[in-house]
Amino acid sequence: MVYIDHVPPVSMPVIEARSSSERLSGLGKGKSGEVLNISVIGDSYSAGQDFYLNDLTQRLAKVFGFAGPGYVGFNHGTALGGTNFKYTRSNKQYFGGDWDVSSLGQASPDSRTVTGQAGAYIEVDAKQTAVINTSIGQAKLLYLGNGKTSEMRYRWASSDTWQSLTMAGSGVQEVQLIVPTRDDWALRLEVVKGAPTLFGLWMANDRGGVRVSKLAASGAASADFYKNDSQWQTQWKAVVSKIPADVYLIMLGGNDQGFGVKPKDYLENMKGLVRMVREVHPAASVNVILREDTTRSSAYPMSDYAQVLEPWARSQNIPYWNLQCAFGSDFKRYASNGPTPMIGPDKIHPIPGSGGRLIADYFYRLLVGEPPCGAASK
Repeated sequence: MVYIDHVPPVSMPVIEARSSSERLSGLGKGKSGEVLNISVIGDSYSAGQDFYLNDLTQRLAKVFGFAGPGYVGFNHGTALGGTNFKYTRSNKQYFGGDWDVSSLGQASPDSRTVTGQAGAYIEVDAKQTAVINTSIGQAKLLYLGNGKTSEMRYRWASSDTWQSLTMAGSGVQEVQLIVPTRDDWALRLEVVKGAPTLFGLWMANDRGGVRVSKLAASGAASADFYKNDSQWQTQWKAVVSKIPADVYLIMLGGNDQGFGVKPKDYLENMKGLVRMVREVHPAASVNVILREDTTRSSAYPMSDYAQVLEPWARSQNIPYWNLQCAFGSDFKRYASNGPTPMIGPDKIHPIPGSGGRLIADYFYRLLVGEPPCGAASK
């Protein structure tokens, strides 16, 4: 297409980025304490962890070990939400009181922030399993300072003594939490004074293995993760820099299709997002992925987005992946009423036990260096 001609290169220092398979190979050889930090940027496919992300994380952890939950965003929680680290804004057990939830498109890891008044609370509950050790060795709260002082308190169990947090400063800030001594815990954070604006938590244990941070937002399009605004970009990079990342999996485009975003505009947003990621974590391996098409009506098929994203990714030596090859070319075959249903009745989201499992397997193979169908274009 004519509008991808003469794509200018992303100006970055030359840094050798180790592939995820190289890093996982080290974990598989039992290198003590080594961690692979994976950040997943996406829309509801990834934000709704039950579609594929929980399955993928569990499988990686079983083989390579689990290094902690990573980013626990107060928009959609963790990659293991619903099983090992429970949090949701739709349940008052976990999110209650006077909170102002921002619109999408904020300079935040998962595209939203939450601002609370006195008495507002958040709870994250941990439940250990044979594969997932929920012990915490490090924990920090990420927030946006407004130049005023706010106070919060927290405890890891209802029987614990409250610990105080003083939140001050301007711009992106972090404050360390005293970690729990138990593996199964229920962290409760409450606003005491002021009106703090929060991004989320970052947590790790003291073990080696994989750590998957979910930087995804339901309903988000590419324009929600990139703004042509220097102040916005500065804030986004400042907070994302506090979330360690060795590998990025960026899968956006489904909502661009749903909103009728022109492929050339989608490409500009993706170029800007990748540039910011490279500026924050220049040694990280960055992968861009397009999801499969479905039977829903749209102005642009996913193949139109592929026709602009793939050539640009190749020009930048960025691995490009397309889920269409895994699902096959016949949209009706894997529709909810087709002979092998993998997409739900909404004609958008995968059925977890079929389409979701296929996506989890695709990403697993991508990460461990067993090329799924359609080896990455570089």
